[in-house]
Amino acid sequence: MTNKATVDFDQHGPEYAQNWQEQLAEMRAKCPVAWTDAHEGFWVITKYEDIVHIERNPDIFSCDNDIEGVRGGGRGIRIPRNPFRFSLNESDPPEHTALRKLEAPYFTMDALQKWMELARELVDEQIDSIIEKGEGDLIHDITIPVPARVTLRLVGVPQEQWQDFMASSLNAYLPPNHPDYPLEQRMRIAERLEGLMDERKSNPTDDVISTLMHAQINGESLPRATAKGMLLSLLFGGFDTTAATAANALHWLEKHPEMHQRLIEDDKFLEKAVDEFLRYFPPVMGGLSRNVTRDTELRGQKLKKGDRVLLMFNSGNYDEERFECPADIRLDRANARQNLAFGAGPHRCLGSVLGMAEVGIMIRAVLKRLPDYRIDHERARKVPSMGLANSWLAMPFSFTPGKRLKP
Repeated sequence: MTNKATVDFDQHGPEYAQNWQEQLAEMRAKCPVAWTDAHEGFWVITKYEDIVHIERNPDIFSCDNDIEGVRGGGRGIRIPRNPFRFSLNESDPPEHTALRKLEAPYFTMDALQKWMELARELVDEQIDSIIEKGEGDLIHDITIPVPARVTLRLVGVPQEQWQDFMASSLNAYLPPNHPDYPLEQRMRIAERLEGLMDERKSNPTDDVISTLMHAQINGESLPRATAKGMLLSLLFGGFDTTAATAANALHWLEKHPEMHQRLIEDDKFLEKAVDEFLRYFPPVMGGLSRNVTRDTELRGQKLKKGDRVLLMFNSGNYDEERFECPADIRLDRANARQNLAFGAGPHRCLGSVLGMAEVGIMIRAVLKRLPDYRIDHERARKVPSMGLANSWLAMPFSFTPGKRLKP
């Protein structure tokens, strides 16, 4: 009988935040399927092939967050678990398939043209707000506001409220059971969302809230709680990962001015570069979990029904068997698009194409309009925990003042 491979691992802990690359590389090499006792215990999955296998088999590895305890007791996609169910992300086929179809029309290539154009307008607007001053903060002035405002417009939140909604995501890198987790802010936003749902029920417009409030599945109206869970997932997960990738890319590009002009001029090179940035700077750092629905085996380890597995997408992005010299940034890497930044299988992020486009739009705008930007590295601050996103709290920067595009 195979002994259970056990490791000392906590994705929310300080050691992981400081040494995640080394820690995950050692696990990939020595114990790619390993048990940790942290947070009531779970399996840590670190190899690309295993992560994709689990993602493609939701009948064995469930996403369900069974808050009420009526569907088998699944504990969702976060460890520790989310205090409320994110309906789309925390459901399995066929429920997940039906729910995904409701949001899919907002992410077709035709529909995306509108959101990409909005992102271009907003990044210029955000740069206009600081360009005459010659200084700002890449996080608070550009990389968070642009994807946040696009997402909130898509969902149906009034533009004048975007900062309140955005603020409820800024401490979300903490685990849900942490005393500083923004639970009160999120509950307040959830209450405000309830009002918007009532409003769209009576007066629908061209947004996701309206679609879900009038949606039917198998001839029955979508339950209100399900609609709310889908909307909260979009609001709280729709922009922080995009913002993190853009911020990390711009942080790296400050030291590589030789790349700037080609990224401005060459669309194909920019697309490849974004793929590589998503691989090298994985936005989801704390992994996403699945619930084992029946006894199974993976690399000789016995996974029992009721166990939880944590898929370390960032580890898959550094798997030497998938990516040659993964510790190097190669902006023209041939297979960079195989990265796991947006997951795999039926739960691959519905907004992945929009997210990739937004990262490229922000990179190009900054390089073009603020070409000599300089980051204040002494004042720049990363999040203290990598338990969720690979993000920054602040990244002050300066540049030669310029002119606004709009008066």
